[in-house]
Amino acid sequence: SPLDQYFMRHPEALFGKRCEEALIDPGNRYVMQSHLLCAAWERPLTGRDDAYWGDSLGSTLLSMEEARLLRSREGKWYPSPTTAYPAETVNIRSTSSQNYTILDASQGNKQIETVDAHVALSQVHPGAIYLHYGEPYLVTELDLTGRCAYVVPADVPYYTQAKEVEEIRIVKTLMQKDTGKAKCYLGEVEVTTTVVGFRRKMQFTEEVIGEDFLDLPPSHFSTVALWFDLPEEAIDKIGEAHLDLAGGLHATEHACIALLPLFALCDRNDLGGVSTPFHPDTGRAQIFIHDAHPGGTGIAEKGFEVIRELWRETLRLVRECPCEDGCPSCVQSPKCGNNNQPLDKQAALMILQALAW
Repeated sequence: SPLDQYFMRHPEALFGKRCEEALIDPGNRYVMQSHLLCAAWERPLTGRDDAYWGDSLGSTLLSMEEARLLRSREGKWYPSPTTAYPAETVNIRSTSSQNYTILDASQGNKQIETVDAHVALSQVHPGAIYLHYGEPYLVTELDLTGRCAYVVPADVPYYTQAKEVEEIRIVKTLMQKDTGKAKCYLGEVEVTTTVVGFRRKMQFTEEVIGEDFLDLPPSHFSTVALWFDLPEEAIDKIGEAHLDLAGGLHATEHACIALLPLFALCDRNDLGGVSTPFHPDTGRAQIFIHDAHPGGTGIAEKGFEVIRELWRETLRLVRECPCEDGCPSCVQSPKCGNNNQPLDKQAALMILQALAW
């Protein structure tokens, strides 16, 4: 991976730097209500609890009272009488309470696993190969209404890769800063992902042996993202060199996402990205990097904080990779929903050089 290659060339970054920061967002509204309900079950909540929950405690308690999840009495909040033991319903693996159930049709529809709703359509769409304890299963049917995926064991020499179209809209800009050649922003965004098809690829050789189209509904979630403008000089140079601007943006996005775990304790799968030569909310070329979990987890904020360092180290990574056109060690991504198309490594170098200067 690009991060592995970076450490191979610069071991001092691994052995000499401080540990990357572990990031959490206790104010994430997608998890805070569940935590508050569990806390209130153990002991009534009071206004003094903002020392633990932050400034958003008061407004969250009021909204939970309106939703009849809590009831207040003499300055304290208790679970409503109709609330059952709340910890039983808290999903400790994701921020979503909505899951898809995976049923093995060969064993009388026995439940074998659950998958988070906001990634289910890319993992258990009809025709997908799903791995359960390392064993492949073929998804034969996806019930969108009942939130169930039916699978059967499959002894096949291929795996599947979903093709996704992702759109991002800016809801609210929280912060912005001038980095010299370009401005960088942090804000709340709405991400819409549509799985439009999938490829069957042979194991080991990566040969594409088939491609199918899918008709699935889009999925939406709110999260936090950073985004930045592109220096006009870089756009002009890319045009003069007859390189692919969209491919350069896409390659830059991939490489930045690959190296952000250098600064924050995360995996590249905890992040998503969108790049476009023209974004309707800004009217210009833009690269977005967003938290892949609803509500955000603090990674985008860290990226915003260290954006200049991120650009410099990403430039070093891409420049030092010996490939000519881009490879999995620099600008290709194993989780790209567009199957790494288009990519232009030389255009990405021009963009990163202008940003990191």
